[in-house]
Amino acid sequence: MSRIPVTQAPSLLPVLYPAASAPVGRGGNTYIYEAIRTARGAAVSTSAQEVHLYEHFGVQPVRTIKYHSNQVTQIRVREESLMSSSRDGQIAIWDLRQSSSAPSLVFKSDDAVLSFDLSADSSLLVGGTQLNSDYAAKIQFWDPRAAGSPVTVFEDSHSDDVTQIHCNPNAPKQFLSGSTDGLLCTFDLTQPDEDDALQFVANTSASVSQCGYFGPDAQFVYAQSDMETLQLWTSEATQLVDFGDVREPGQGDVTIDYIVKCKYDPGSQRLYMIAGTNGGEVHLLHVGVESMEYIQKLAHGNSGIVRGFDWDLSDGWAVAGCEGGMLAWWSKSEQMASSIVTPTSAGPRRPGLNSRRFTPY
Repeated sequence: MSRIPVTQAPSLLPVLYPAASAPVGRGGNTYIYEAIRTARGAAVSTSAQEVHLYEHFGVQPVRTIKYHSNQVTQIRVREESLMSSSRDGQIAIWDLRQSSSAPSLVFKSDDAVLSFDLSADSSLLVGGTQLNSDYAAKIQFWDPRAAGSPVTVFEDSHSDDVTQIHCNPNAPKQFLSGSTDGLLCTFDLTQPDEDDALQFVANTSASVSQCGYFGPDAQFVYAQSDMETLQLWTSEATQLVDFGDVREPGQGDVTIDYIVKCKYDPGSQRLYMIAGTNGGEVHLLHVGVESMEYIQKLAHGNSGIVRGFDWDLSDGWAVAGCEGGMLAWWSKSEQMASSIVTPTSAGPRRPGLNSRRFTPY
């Protein structure tokens, strides 16, 4: 594929300055899977099967949750609730207003849960599982008001790990799934069974590592692969553009080694791609229909590959977690740069972390 046209557009976002950084957990012996924003700061999941909660620009967690007996595969926050899924076959929900270390609700699966989401009206919990020994990759449904086993299971839509579940933010009965089988599936749960509920199927011809809705009416879908490709589709499975391998952009001075994630901003109605380098740099780009616009580079003084990233554009801050176990913050306030925390030791580094990007699935 030809190189992606990339132009400069630094004014699309406010300049973000390094604000703080610090090791998470045992530093070099702990790598970060995910970092997401919360109402008070950020939540970070780690290879130690823990979730750490931080206040804004914090370098020490205000709370650490350890419940799962296997890898934490995804974390989400909805208002005052923290939700996590795990390869131990559970989705757990904590009420962050309570101090108890035990989850308030636990939903169980017979298989490793790789992905999940809660419907926009909080009436349905949807989870995607790993392909099991019976060669079944399932989409499971729970009633969020009652802990326990799934109330419904779809088993025929995907033939490999269900790596992504996203509920439509505007339609509580609709959701999107992505899988290592290369398929994006959209469902309408007003229909009575799996065959009728499955509305559209898009074949990306690549293992889907992340996907999601974007657009003011959630009418579009992005899909990135573990081969660092990016595609845009309509929610009715019409392809808009295949950017191919984003590691070869058209802007000569932009080095990209992997996609961290894509983020849709409802305020500006723009889709952004967050990309990284093996040296720890973070690049922000606006994704158009046939081209991209380069915005800025975020440097944080650490060499770890960035695993998780989130931001709050209205307040002007961002947070990221690295494979080397470092948490980094940025702020639109230039004064924050004077308070950067640079620890002298993050512990011994796990061999080989920088040699290739870690894949959790």
